[in-house]
Amino acid sequence: MAIDQFESPYFAAIDLGSNSFHMLIARFGEDKIEVVDREKEMVQLARGMQEDGMLSEEAVTRAIDCLKRFAERLRDIPATQIRAVGTKTLRAARNSKALLKAAESTLGAPIQIISGYEEARLVYTGFSHSVSSDGAKRLVIDIGGGSTEFIIGQDYNTKLMESLALGCVSFSQNFIFKHGNVNEKSMKKAYLAACSELEDIRKNYLAEGWNVTYGTSGTMKAVAEILAPEDGGAIITLDSLEKLIDATIKKGEIPSDQVPKLRREVLPAGLAILKAIFHQLKITKIHVADATLKEGLIYDTLGRYSDHDSRNQTVAKLKQQYAVDELQADRVAKTAKVFWKSISPTAANLTGVSRSKILTWASQLHEVGLSISHSGFHHHGYYILRHSDLAGFGRYEQYILANLVRSHRKKLNSINIEGLDDHAYRAFLPLLLCLRLSARLHRRREDLDEYPTLNLENGNYKLHFKDNWLQNNPLTHAGLEQEAAYFKNVGIKLDID
Repeated sequence: MAIDQFESPYFAAIDLGSNSFHMLIARFGEDKIEVVDREKEMVQLARGMQEDGMLSEEAVTRAIDCLKRFAERLRDIPATQIRAVGTKTLRAARNSKALLKAAESTLGAPIQIISGYEEARLVYTGFSHSVSSDGAKRLVIDIGGGSTEFIIGQDYNTKLMESLALGCVSFSQNFIFKHGNVNEKSMKKAYLAACSELEDIRKNYLAEGWNVTYGTSGTMKAVAEILAPEDGGAIITLDSLEKLIDATIKKGEIPSDQVPKLRREVLPAGLAILKAIFHQLKITKIHVADATLKEGLIYDTLGRYSDHDSRNQTVAKLKQQYAVDELQADRVAKTAKVFWKSISPTAANLTGVSRSKILTWASQLHEVGLSISHSGFHHHGYYILRHSDLAGFGRYEQYILANLVRSHRKKLNSINIEGLDDHAYRAFLPLLLCLRLSARLHRRREDLDEYPTLNLENGNYKLHFKDNWLQNNPLTHAGLEQEAAYFKNVGIKLDID
C-alpha cells in the first residue's frame, strides 16, 4: 500500500468496551504502523445495565461525555479512517440504538456493534501483529468488562475462537457486590460461575492444545503489575495469583494502592475469573501482551484498502461451504454493479456501510441457501447470513446483507424489510432494485450480450433496452414487468422499455 492512497496518514480505532472506552491513533507510513497516541477512560458501561436490560441515564451520560473528549482528538482524521466498535454491553442493551445514534453524532463517525466472535478475531489480529511469527500455537485470553475472548491461533491464523459471558464488571455486580463485597463466599461464587461458563469450551480447547498462553486485557496487565515483585511484571503464575486472591479476601479489597480506584473495584471479580481460567484450561503461566482489539481494528481497516479485506475472505468461504454457483454469482454481481454505478450518485447513504461492497457481496451470496431448498432459498440464505459468525462484518452490515438476500426474489412489500428506519429504508431500496433486476436478467444463467441502462429521472427509475431485446425475450420481459409491480408496492416507480 502507498501512503498517497489515503486522505490522511492517520488512522483511529475506538473500542467502546463494557468496562473501558479506548482510543488509539496510529500513523501509517513506509509500510509500517506507528502508534502516536492513546487514551482510555473507565466508563464502566456494564455497571449501568439495569434489570430491565436498559442502560441507565448515568451510564449513557458517562459514555457521551467520554466520546466528546475523544472527538476533539479525531477532528483532523477522515471518518473513513476511523473504526469504532461496541462490544458485549452494547450488544445486550435494549436501548443501544439510541445511544449509538447520539454517540455517532458526537464522534462524527459510524459505530459498529460487533459479535463476540468478531471481537475475538480482532483481538487476535491485533495480538498477532505485535509478536513475532514463530510457528507456535498460542492461546490468547482477553478479559473484558462484560465478556472474555479465547483464541487459539498460529502466526496470523486463528484455529478456535470463542467469546464467553465472563466480565469483571458484570461478575462484580452479579456475585461480588451481591454477596457482601469481597469475601470468601462472594469470590467462591464468582469462581464457580466462571468455571461453569468455561465448561462450554474446555474440552475442545484442551483437545486443540497450544504452546504458550497470552493475556491481552487491562485486567491481565493490572494483575501482572501487582505481582511484579514475584513474577517480574510481564507474566502471571498460578501460584502468585492464588496468593493474591487470598490476600484480597483477607483484606476485603485489592491489597495494592497502585491500582486506580475504578479498576480496584472490579478487579476481585477479574481475579476469580482468572483463577477459573487457570484451573479449567490447565494453565500454569500467562504472558502479558500489549496489543489487543484496538490494534486489530487498525490492521483490519488497512486491510480494507488492499486485497486483505477479511469480509471478502468470509464471502469466499461461504460460497465454498454452500456450493454456490460461482459463475452465476459473478454474473449477477457484475450486472448489479453496472446498474449501481449509474444510480449511486443520487442514492442515500447507509451509515457505516459501503453500499457498493454490500451490493457485491449480496449478489455473490444471493443463492447461498439454494443447497438447502430451491423454492425458499432466499429465506434460508437470510437465516445463514443473519445468524452465522461472519468475520469482518459488523452486526448492522450483516443485517443489511441478510435482508438483501432475503428480499431479492418473490413478492416485495415493506414487511419484508422490517427493522430499518426511514433513512435506511430509502437507502436500502435502490440496492435491492439493482440486485433484483440483475437476478431477473440472469435467470437463464447466461451472460448478457449487452447491458440495459438503468437511470433515475424525476424520482422514477427507467430500465431501457436497445432494439428489440424485450420482444425477443418475452419471458424475461414478463418477469421485469412483475418486478415493476412489486416495486410499486414499496413506493418505487420502475418503467421498462
